[in-house]
Amino acid sequence: MKRFLLSISLFALMGCGSTPPEEVSRNSIDLISAVTMRSFPNQSHDSSIYKSNIDIAEEFLDLSFALESGQKLPQFTKFSGPISITVNGSAPNYVIRDLDLLIARLRTEAGIDVSRVTEQTANINIETLPKKQLQKAIPTAACFVVPNVSSWSEYRRKRFKSSLDWTKLTERKQVTVFMPNDVSPQEARDCLHEEIAQSLGPVNDLYRLSDSVFNDDNYHITLTPYDMLILRAYYSPELQNGMRKEQVSSILPELLALLNPIGETLPPMRLAKTSKKWVKAIETALGPKTSSEKRRGAAFDAVKIAIENDYKDHRLGFAYFARGQVSLVKDPKTAASDFVRAYAIFKTLFGTTDIHTARASVQMASISMSTGRFDTALTLINDSLPVAEKSQNGTLLFKLLAMKAEVYEGLGRFADAKTIRTEAISWARYGLASNSDISKHLEMVALLRPRVSTKGF
Repeated sequence: MKRFLLSISLFALMGCGSTPPEEVSRNSIDLISAVTMRSFPNQSHDSSIYKSNIDIAEEFLDLSFALESGQKLPQFTKFSGPISITVNGSAPNYVIRDLDLLIARLRTEAGIDVSRVTEQTANINIETLPKKQLQKAIPTAACFVVPNVSSWSEYRRKRFKSSLDWTKLTERKQVTVFMPNDVSPQEARDCLHEEIAQSLGPVNDLYRLSDSVFNDDNYHITLTPYDMLILRAYYSPELQNGMRKEQVSSILPELLALLNPIGETLPPMRLAKTSKKWVKAIETALGPKTSSEKRRGAAFDAVKIAIENDYKDHRLGFAYFARGQVSLVKDPKTAASDFVRAYAIFKTLFGTTDIHTARASVQMASISMSTGRFDTALTLINDSLPVAEKSQNGTLLFKLLAMKAEVYEGLGRFADAKTIRTEAISWARYGLASNSDISKHLEMVALLRPRVSTKGF
């Protein structure tokens, strides 16, 4: 299940702005309408996962034998034979395009015999509905998957019946992915990747994973090489429906040695399992329909729990990042400090070529821009642009490019600024839901640049 997480941008609140928002809005509306949407092709990925197979085996078991709720799954399940996927008639065209790209990756990278069909029902059905209708069913979910139903009406009828219980499954025969039809192409694609992956394989998420969509922090939004390895293992003939956890555990070492030889040579990290209290604190801090005071309190708890549990990994960085997000309005100094800490943690762990660092770089660049340090902002932005493109994150590309255009304005490079801003909008049309959203974000970026450049921080 893909969750909604609170998303606040630092640049919404920093900087006094050199260009009045009304002027930016007037100037940008015509440009936005004239720019065509860009989208992402499939990319080639390194099939080797540079992680110990000992860690991967433990993660595979935790992903495969539990639900996000904590309920245990008594046995291993997957689809048998060729797998068909169909989409209902109301899905936007971009959903079909991105689904076909995903299917091509699943066939090539995970070795799964899966194909799209035009029949009314299939092994995996995709039904698109208005976002509000989905949220009435599960308020915290952007999209979700349900076993043993083929439509929304059937799900509504059987919602509380045991046949829809993942713990009762002995084999996967039919599931339906429910996702919104009134969101941006990127949000729809993100749902496709996570929910189809969970339809095929693990139905659990683990916050300790730094390189996977099977993680509710939403840093990775398309299936990673790690995810493809997990799915390839799932559909290896060595693993069969009905196997118990102990049986799967005994098979995994030899199987992973075959699928990921490099993992045999690497030492295990053995990251601690994530505390339920930390998960609850994070989900409260970033969840919908929660007061700002409760969010802040939960975010402070998440940082405290991470420190107490000695999380010296991405979870500590994420806790600081989350606290920064929810502190922006009432305590921008704390927010800025937390973003600096998150960036430092991510950069130490992953370098500058990782999505975690890139996401934090947006906030760091915002701080630099708002204080007139354009050269620093430009370095942060340029370091992060290749990462955003590799991660296929159109929204992140838009934010980085929009800030780069504004930096060029501040440096007097007006022609370059116009070119970069046009490129930013082309990605925004993929990553954001509407022209008004794009215009609003451009106005926020314009407010970052001070009227008079300052030095220091």
